[in-house]
Amino acid sequence: MAEWAGARPRPCSRRAFLAAALAAAGAGRAAAAGGRRRREEDRDRLPAFERLHLPALQLPVLTANGAKVPLVVALEHPMEEGHAITVVRVVNERDPVPSKGTFHFTPANGQAYLALQVRLDQGVSEVVATASCNRHGDWSTVGSVAVPDGAGGCAAPAPPPGPGGEPAIRPPALRIPELAKRGRVRPGEVVDVQLTMRHPSRTGLGVQGGRWVQVSEPFYLTELEVFYGEARVSRFLLTPALSDDPLITFRLRATREAPVRAVLTNSRGARFEARHPVRLS
Repeated sequence: MAEWAGARPRPCSRRAFLAAALAAAGAGRAAAAGGRRRREEDRDRLPAFERLHLPALQLPVLTANGAKVPLVVALEHPMEEGHAITVVRVVNERDPVPSKGTFHFTPANGQAYLALQVRLDQGVSEVVATASCNRHGDWSTVGSVAVPDGAGGCAAPAPPPGPGGEPAIRPPALRIPELAKRGRVRPGEVVDVQLTMRHPSRTGLGVQGGRWVQVSEPFYLTELEVFYGEARVSRFLLTPALSDDPLITFRLRATREAPVRAVLTNSRGARFEARHPVRLS
């Protein structure tokens, strides 16, 4: 069993937990003083140019379930040919699975936006969302979330077996709420696209002798590609930090009547596909 290169689990009393929360917040503010890294709560005090490039990062302050922590990243930045947000990376360096995903966007998305659920280990986490502008470089926003002792999500139990003893998997499905509500959308309108799928996500990690070790094979969705007609508009590189049975929301600029198609691949090489038509008014 290979040792995982990650942080040690930290047992934490209530007093130590609160002290760590205050220390983490202070350290984050100190780090934010230089470069293009800012805390989410500081956004409203920044110049318009910085607000345009810094990701808005939404996280709960405290969660009782580190296996399914909601996370939203959104940018006001224009998505135009020659000037766009091309990549968003989400990281928590203290976790045994630091990367929470790398998300590639194009102007066809209309907005660099994503919502999903991720795994975080117990303790106070500094989650960093970094957006890359193809003209103005990288910009990072830091947000804090606390996961109480015993509620961490990086070491998960084995998934419940399906038929034949394998983990239960069901094909993905796409939904466009504005189409469901109105039947059609306006040309050029930026709409939410929601993807759901029944699929386990397992890091294969466990704690032995006070350290994270790889005790079993990781099993998770590794990639989501989004096509609009024949053109690929997004490519999301996923990690074992994705939560079970994911719900992933991204955005698309509706410019023509063509299907949206999502293609997912898992760590065993299996591929899954879902599609949804786009109808314009």
